[in-house]
Amino acid sequence: MLTLGPLGITTPLALLALAALPLIWLVIRALPPAPREQIFPPTALLANLPNTEETPKKTPPWLAWFRMVALGLLVLGFSGPVLNPVVTPDARPLLIVIDDGWTSAPSWRTVTDEAAQTARAATGPVRLLWTASGRGQSGPLEVLSSNQAAARILAAQPKPVLPDPAWATSALSGLPKGQRIIWFSDGVAHLGSKDFAGKLTQTGTVRLRSVPQGAVAITRAAATSEGYSLGLVAGPAASRSQRLEAVNSRGQRLRETTQAIVPTGVSFALESVIMRDVAALRTGDARSAGGVYLLDAFDRRVRTGLIAERQDDQPLLSDAHYLEEALKTSTDLTRANLTRLVAAGLDALILPDAGELAPQDREALERFVRAGGLLIRTAGPKLLAAGPSPLIPTPLLSEPRTVRGAMTWDNAGKVGVFEPTSPFAGLAIPDDARVTQVAVIAPDTGAAAAASTRDTQPLQIWARLSDGTPLVTARALGKGKVVLFHTTAGPAWSDVAFSGLQVAMLRRVLAQAASSAIPANFVVGTTPLKPVLVLDGFGAFRAPDPQIRPIRPEEAQTLRPSLDQPPGIYEGGGVRWVLQAAPANLQLAPLPDLPQVERVAEAERQPQSLAGPLLGLGMALLLADMVISLLLAGKFAGAKLPTFRRGRAKPQATLLGLMLLGLLFFGGAQDVFAQPSKAKPRQSDLSLAFIKTGDGALDAQTQRGLEGLSRALRDRTSVEPGAVIGLDPARDDLALYPILFWTLGDAPTETRPEVASALDRFMKNGGVLFIDSRGAGRTPAMARQITRAALRGIEAPPLAAVPEGHVLTKAFYILQRFPGRYPDAKLWVETEASAAASANDGVSPLILGDGDWVSAWAKAPNPPLQGFETMGPNPNELAIRVGINVVLYALTGNYKADQVHAPALLERLGRRQGQPR
Repeated sequence: MLTLGPLGITTPLALLALAALPLIWLVIRALPPAPREQIFPPTALLANLPNTEETPKKTPPWLAWFRMVALGLLVLGFSGPVLNPVVTPDARPLLIVIDDGWTSAPSWRTVTDEAAQTARAATGPVRLLWTASGRGQSGPLEVLSSNQAAARILAAQPKPVLPDPAWATSALSGLPKGQRIIWFSDGVAHLGSKDFAGKLTQTGTVRLRSVPQGAVAITRAAATSEGYSLGLVAGPAASRSQRLEAVNSRGQRLRETTQAIVPTGVSFALESVIMRDVAALRTGDARSAGGVYLLDAFDRRVRTGLIAERQDDQPLLSDAHYLEEALKTSTDLTRANLTRLVAAGLDALILPDAGELAPQDREALERFVRAGGLLIRTAGPKLLAAGPSPLIPTPLLSEPRTVRGAMTWDNAGKVGVFEPTSPFAGLAIPDDARVTQVAVIAPDTGAAAAASTRDTQPLQIWARLSDGTPLVTARALGKGKVVLFHTTAGPAWSDVAFSGLQVAMLRRVLAQAASSAIPANFVVGTTPLKPVLVLDGFGAFRAPDPQIRPIRPEEAQTLRPSLDQPPGIYEGGGVRWVLQAAPANLQLAPLPDLPQVERVAEAERQPQSLAGPLLGLGMALLLADMVISLLLAGKFAGAKLPTFRRGRAKPQATLLGLMLLGLLFFGGAQDVFAQPSKAKPRQSDLSLAFIKTGDGALDAQTQRGLEGLSRALRDRTSVEPGAVIGLDPARDDLALYPILFWTLGDAPTETRPEVASALDRFMKNGGVLFIDSRGAGRTPAMARQITRAALRGIEAPPLAAVPEGHVLTKAFYILQRFPGRYPDAKLWVETEASAAASANDGVSPLILGDGDWVSAWAKAPNPPLQGFETMGPNPNELAIRVGINVVLYALTGNYKADQVHAPALLERLGRRQGQPR
């Protein structure tokens, strides 16, 4: 092979034909084109015939150059040129190492495409080593052909666990030496990465391809009074500004915000009404399992118990009444007796003013706190009369102190400014938050406190009055904590309950509840936890596979995710346990330079043959030369060729040569492998498109239906759709289509993560997704199951039946109902409240129906479709009208919404006609 920089020639002897080009040039110049034949006219007419052309004696220079370029391209094509040639093919066995953990998920498509291209170009045997999913394999690495390896790589998905370099190191032990190794790394320094790299260098020559990853992990989340406080860890190539999303249990986005990643954490502000529905927090830009933080018990509000009976003879004087009103909208509040609440496994218990407890109740409450629970108590006459107890932070005097009365100064009893170290720091203190009486700490309480609590934990003072009197104290007890408000929760000793400050302070205290600890009723070793929902590598919710192992209770708090026990929600014995993908101490440090490992900034350039493009271009030029020769000979009546005069031949030939060189350059840069051909409309065209399901019969029926709808649009409206197109959202560009039709199959089918992500982007960018579940012809349970499976992973807005007066009812035809194949078909669109708050100008991004409209639009000539006999005459016509309204709604939006105001406008115009101008 002859190499000329990045160009290689596989048949260099063929280049000798270039030496004949000067001779060919002389021959072409000596043989002009045949003279143009013209019928001889009568002599009288001949005198008036203008002489506009001269028969050339030689071939025009531009045509000679044209032919020379064509012949030169053919010679170069026959010489077998190759771009990025391999001078000496490497026949060594190829080992492709791929980090397939969730840290590779943001750039997974790039990783698999480059790795498959590398495998496809291999000339010897290929082995694959997956650093995250390989642990489940047994025996030596399988030897594959290049095509087999490429197919497996393209079919792989990232796993919801981190790579395991330690296991991968052991997998190399039985591998022969002298391998050619290409490592597609996530760029993160995992535990054991250096040892793994050292073992690779002992096995063969290593090239490291680190694809830039934007992985971002959420390592912690704690509820606050304003929302959540998050800990974020960013990968080496991640953006420092991240979009965060709060989603519910169906994966639907409830709120989003954009925050800069800082070491101290970020805040995600959420209203209390939204917080009760939040099931997970996730990153919106870099989707991965580590970017999802599942909240405890699938409903992250703190589970709180109020120890009080239901009967209140005077509720406005009851402390329990004010506590219940303060917390019922921000926590999962249960009001019951102490025995029931302690056994319920809650996060926090609130005990209003209470006297001495029964011994069994005191012991149960103390076990609850020591196991990690939070106990909040409020003072009152009963508490002071009960005396010292380990269930209050500090001993108290038996009588309260009166701090505000008729003879006190103006600021007496006012709540003081909270210290920066207090959980209440930053809360605004209303002027009307005044305390009348307060429980006072008994003097010289050091020894008494230690004796009463049997602990040496220091007393914490979280709030004081303006004169320094402690108002809120706390002390740790075991793994939990006891907090005391030194005044009543009701109006007996304080006005704080009426100011709103009490609500904010209680929320700050409850945010410290140890909600991630095992509940008090969790008996170790008896209740296995079975998976109810798991995450995949992209961070999407998935139903658990049967082979996933339950979690043993004794391993719950120390367990790390694995392929057998992926991150997700596990349940057993009335307890729900969250296994997070990203550990709390996770670090995504960049992979350092490794000795004897060659870093590759981009994927290996694979050899590309240029013979095909050059031969094709040369033949095309020869064909064009034949057409030009026929034109010069006058064989095409009425056809004319621009005249090239002697003075202009040289610049025109130069321009033609530059154009041909440009064609040669761009044609040679094309990859001769895998040239996909996909029908795409021009940007000025409109085509109805549908999502291919893989069911040939269903896709064919959908195409026939949309073709029928396209004909109706062309016949009745100004919309002229082109050919119907079937799309794969994971691979095709959806930006050219204003509306997508999706007909669901007969069985529940999970939507692939990449498809769900593409459809989310399509709807966020203003597209309308029309889903036809065909549910009217199925049982309600099956219809719901099929629809939920399709929507799982898609951020669908809240839906409601099309209301009266909606734009869909009058976009083109006036419709009262929406029949399709079935007369009682229904349509659902985004709720009015959600649409008003969205950025789509009130247009629903998702339209869901169950009428099997494509079957009606297809107008099959076979026996009448099921259900049509009950609809009256012309059922296809009604279905076509529904389709036309749907398409025009997607194209024109809600401009016809003003029609609802037409009667008022006409009435106003009528009144003005009688007024003078």
